[in-house]
Amino acid sequence: MRSAIDIQRLCESWWERLADSTRDDQHRFAEKFLALLGWTDHDQVEPAAVPGLPSTAAYVIRLKSHAPLVTYFTLPGMLEPPAAVVKRGLDFCETTRTLVDTNRFFNAGYAFVTDLFRSYLYDARTDELLLYADAPAQFTQEFGDVLGKDRVEAGSLDEVRRQPRSYTARQLREWIQRWSETLCVDWRAPEEIAWLALDRLVALRYICERDLAKKPGWQHVQDFERLMTLAINGRSEGIGRQLIGLFTDVHQAWGADLFAPQPPLEATFEQDGLAGPLLRELALLSKAKFSIPTVLESFNYGDATEKARVRMIPEVNEDRQMYLAQRTAANVDATQIELDVADEGYRAIAHWLDQLIDTFERLHVEYETAPNVKPAANEDMDLFGWSERDSLVPLAFTDTVHHAAEHCVTIYCSSPRQYRTARLILYLHLVERFTKSSARFHGFPSLETVFKRRPNVLETDRRRIFQPQRESEWEVI
Repeated sequence: MRSAIDIQRLCESWWERLADSTRDDQHRFAEKFLALLGWTDHDQVEPAAVPGLPSTAAYVIRLKSHAPLVTYFTLPGMLEPPAAVVKRGLDFCETTRTLVDTNRFFNAGYAFVTDLFRSYLYDARTDELLLYADAPAQFTQEFGDVLGKDRVEAGSLDEVRRQPRSYTARQLREWIQRWSETLCVDWRAPEEIAWLALDRLVALRYICERDLAKKPGWQHVQDFERLMTLAINGRSEGIGRQLIGLFTDVHQAWGADLFAPQPPLEATFEQDGLAGPLLRELALLSKAKFSIPTVLESFNYGDATEKARVRMIPEVNEDRQMYLAQRTAANVDATQIELDVADEGYRAIAHWLDQLIDTFERLHVEYETAPNVKPAANEDMDLFGWSERDSLVPLAFTDTVHHAAEHCVTIYCSSPRQYRTARLILYLHLVERFTKSSARFHGFPSLETVFKRRPNVLETDRRRIFQPQRESEWEVI
């Protein structure tokens, strides 16, 4: 690869001649830039058209042992300064968001975007912003020889350091807090309404990243993606009312209590001046920010005990495990476990819900294979006989996830913050369960009675306190 000064001079030369440059000049400078990085083989470097952005020059770099790299050369004025983007907690500007999305047409793993002044490098599979530079002088300082031909062919892009989850979570938290302050100060929304609105948007964006749009029952995912696209393209007229309408549709069609009508929220968010910029920035966050571990880690701030609850690993609970082991088809519908967020942390919610569902599924298999369940081959069954037989099937077997979440779990919270965190994590985990299920999605369980204010003494504590003392055979009298 040529010296760093050659790259800097080329970029400065392009900007000096910009006023008189033509489309051919844009391609010529782009190819010179690639040549300085060592990419001179025309069999490897293939020009490509970018759907929707004809002014962008693109080149697909084919690699023998790795996914292709796509380089995009935009016109000046199309890219925001990367440092300003990152400072707001974002991963994209509008142009880089659009270009990285086009990578799927090329089946490329990485995207490099530059206007020969500002530069971005993305892992297109995870949406992660890996490297960036605000000026030609910073390019070689920040990128080094990562894009050099020999290094790329040796796998340098896969070796670029990824930010740890704690960094990504902190960015998400700061973005949420910034918008919460905007809602409370500039739009005079109550704090609880601001947090609720942002939790809704996090949940919807999380659902968008689960590839559910084409699965039956999830059609509102496409509606939300359309609103984010409108916001990115600056077409925000009427977007506030459309967003409120989507909240209403999600509540009615999916039965999600998180989206239940809230007049103060609706009055605030029906204003395009708020909904448009907020949805725009939401779309400019990477998909890496919307995983359950990252969202949960974003609550790792403030009070030390709350920070501990975020990272607390569920402990072995022999009493609970014994209780679940004793479940049978006869008593499965009456199963009830209590979770104390203050004592067990937030990860216990997903852990014990999964334990419940696994127990129900195991019992269902045993029930179906039991010899007294299915009629004999020569036994005639009329419609009423089948109906009576079906009515005897435990509810936990007919709709396992809904029954487990609605009727078999009580989650105790000691503060509004615990309630907010626990509710959001439970919704995201339910989405994860539905994602893995082959069954048609027909709505969320009702969670109105799941969350309760923590009493001074839990029922499990009371049973333990007042249970009769067992005499030890080793006790000396």
